[in-house]
Amino acid sequence: MVNIIICDDNLRDAKRVEKIVEDYFYKLDHNLYVYNDYDKNFLKIIDSKLENKIYLLDIETPSMSGIDVARLIRKNDYSSVIIFFSVYDDLSKIIAHKNIMALNFINKFDNLEGNLKSSLDLALSVVGKKRRVKFESKGIIYNIDLDSIIYITRDTVSRMSSIICDNVTYNIKISLKKIKSNLPTEFIQTHKSCIVNKNRIKEIDHKKMIITFDNNQSTNLISKKYVERMIM
Repeated sequence: MVNIIICDDNLRDAKRVEKIVEDYFYKLDHNLYVYNDYDKNFLKIIDSKLENKIYLLDIETPSMSGIDVARLIRKNDYSSVIIFFSVYDDLSKIIAHKNIMALNFINKFDNLEGNLKSSLDLALSVVGKKRRVKFESKGIIYNIDLDSIIYITRDTVSRMSSIICDNVTYNIKISLKKIKSNLPTEFIQTHKSCIVNKNRIKEIDHKKMIITFDNNQSTNLISKKYVERMIM
């Protein structure tokens, strides 16, 4: 899932950017967060464990400079994408010398929609460097980081599969068999209704038939039919 974070103190500009982003990510699995200042709620996003962040930042807001915010982001996060907005072209040269690894600088008055969409194309290629798997269900494309997947279960009543990841669970109407056919070999079946990421297993209790993962989540979806395959 891609997480897009917009901050612009001009409400009209923020709405315009939001509309362009929503149109661009139509049918792609994403979350959108919109702020009008670099306030405490915005700063919480920086420290969050959301994956695949794309920041669209105004250079100046009442409380803080976007450049200072970018420095905060880069203290512990070098993988998120940062794109700046402003009405002043001369700020692009300043940004280039700040060593904050900004992807692009966009002038709000110069083909905003076209430049933003081309920047988002590039941003997706950057955040997409992680190993990923794609599924489509009900017209929505799910683009998921493979390493974030802990395990996957199937509910035979609702016919929904739940892909349990570090920070989110995706409920999609796809069979477990079809999901498994798109996964690499570290994903092993432990039960007719469960697939686990072998790389995320911390321990297996064969007596109690429980798998515990590296984030301390667990599942008891283990059957003797598959137990021999669960060699760590």
